[in-house]
Amino acid sequence: MDKLSQSRIQLLHPDLRALATDTFSKAELKLTGSARARITATLRTFEEQDALYKLGRTVVNPDGKSKSKPMGNVVTNAKAGQSIHNYGLAMDFVLIIDGQETSWNTVKDFDGDGIADWIEVVAIFKANGWEWGGDWKSFKDPPHFQFDFGYTWQQLQAKWNIGDQKDGYVNLKRAALNVANLYRAKAALNLRTGPSINSRKKKVILKGDYLSEISREGEWSNVVFEGIKGYVNNRYLVK
Repeated sequence: MDKLSQSRIQLLHPDLRALATDTFSKAELKLTGSARARITATLRTFEEQDALYKLGRTVVNPDGKSKSKPMGNVVTNAKAGQSIHNYGLAMDFVLIIDGQETSWNTVKDFDGDGIADWIEVVAIFKANGWEWGGDWKSFKDPPHFQFDFGYTWQQLQAKWNIGDQKDGYVNLKRAALNVANLYRAKAALNLRTGPSINSRKKKVILKGDYLSEISREGEWSNVVFEGIKGYVNNRYLVK
């Protein structure tokens, strides 16, 4: 395993690092030709996820930019907090040919054993319990693997929002999860410092985002969103 892959594995959730190392090492042994696997991404911060989400939407992505598509290609459908990457439970990979060329070729058999090298890596990961993005029905993501321990991103985000964390990673113990107070914003709304429209705005919560309610005072709810406490008008919250 090269140093880049090793360093990126160390950014994964502590509960996943051993399995990731073992699985990736097994995948490497299957490739006997000019292609080698390399991990390109693991943990992604909420800020990094937000920047990726904007590409092709509100920020021009040079990849895919044309007269008919002036904003370029959309990179992801996941907003900040909605990707398993944001919790250190996913990784992306690529093939490195002859130590230099980067390849996302999913069908070429570089080692001549009758099976595409990309699919050999995929088979090892799936055999070890990982979910492959190439199996998704929409927005297929062939470089992507995730091991979510049975959690949805909504549950992981809820744990993050209520501070169920340690050393920057969510606590994966199920007994600690309480989603009874989990709500979704049915419209964009402001997270404020107090229960009043005159209170200072702390952050904008987008339609579809999840947050956790601490308490309720009439039409105002004290909530936690992305680790930030504040108040929102609960008319715009739904289960």
